[in-house]
Amino acid sequence: MSTSILDTREQAPRSAPDPTLTADDLVARAQEMIPVLRERAAEVDRERRIPAETYRLLGDAGFFHILKPKKYGGLELSEHEHARVAMNLARGCASTAWVFSILSSDNMAILSFPEEVQDEIWGDDPYATLAGNTNLNPKATARKVEGGYRLTGQWGFCSGSDFSEWLIFNAPAGEDGEGHMFLVPHGEAETIDDWHPTGMRGTGSRSMAVRDVFVPERRVQATKDTVRKLAERRSLHPTFDTMWATWPSNGRFPFASCAVGAAWGAAEHFADTVGSSTRVANALGGAVRLADQDYVASEFAAAQGDIQMARLLIEKRSFEASQRARDRKESTEADIAREMRDNSLVTRTALRSVQQIFSLVGARAGSAEHPVSRAKRDVEMISHHVTLNWRQAAVRYLGSVA
Repeated sequence: MSTSILDTREQAPRSAPDPTLTADDLVARAQEMIPVLRERAAEVDRERRIPAETYRLLGDAGFFHILKPKKYGGLELSEHEHARVAMNLARGCASTAWVFSILSSDNMAILSFPEEVQDEIWGDDPYATLAGNTNLNPKATARKVEGGYRLTGQWGFCSGSDFSEWLIFNAPAGEDGEGHMFLVPHGEAETIDDWHPTGMRGTGSRSMAVRDVFVPERRVQATKDTVRKLAERRSLHPTFDTMWATWPSNGRFPFASCAVGAAWGAAEHFADTVGSSTRVANALGGAVRLADQDYVASEFAAAQGDIQMARLLIEKRSFEASQRARDRKESTEADIAREMRDNSLVTRTALRSVQQIFSLVGARAGSAEHPVSRAKRDVEMISHHVTLNWRQAAVRYLGSVA
């Protein structure tokens, strides 16, 4: 890890954000940040992490407090705001949006643990965040000892772990070897610099490892109990509506928002530059203006229109999910299946659209630092996330309506 990242983690805790911040305030702050993120996006791609200054900006804007209860300085906003903020941040830098989305979403995992653990994490630092990997690693070991477990294992894809104070890992424990969630201070883990993807390079999704680390009982619970534990903890934060959301939640579109936002940003770049852009006319040379070509108009209009439809679908579905939480209404299987379908659908739409725009740019888009090239690689990478598998989502959706 770089010195700047360590310095960021070790800074004195800040006071919580202004509690009067509204949903509109947060979205406006995300939109205001887009030019800065665009300026830094090429550096983020090269360095394979977002700058410490950008992480600080995310915190200062109040973004990590969107899905956090008031007891810990949170704003107690909804999945709708989470999705809109992620989408707008991704217009500037998809990797930055991903880090926000992961660390913000993981607040809900913290809230499934006992109050003493919540106090341990946020009591002295309301800006503390949690990264890690909640996929079960069957090769990890959790040896029962007095007062807790000794945990050993390695987990990949720990997005945002460059900055988080805490990590969460899923390892087999108990007589049946069932998955259990373990919360570990970042300082007790080792970073393995193995994140060298083609897209989403700045998420810092490196592997993290622990070697015979003691984890007390209070910071361990069965993975299968997470939903039940979240329901039990609602009494601790009775005004925080998102405690009634599903877990894991598709309603906040945690990954799909980043894909659609990245494609949206690519469309904006193309629209801003097409008037002065040319392509080689033919093998013998010459040049044609892109803005004069009928095929460019047709392809771009379709791509940009599809991106806007995807954006509107995210806004509609995330609002509906948030409204169910406000109404204290549990999501049905039909609700969940539809949200899984729509997460995958908008990502497929974003991927197709950004590929269309990429093809219009021409050979210039072959540069790794071209904004459309970066957006294309980012959306392609996002589309492979396990939660965005279109075929699985389609099968579940059909089963919910058949």
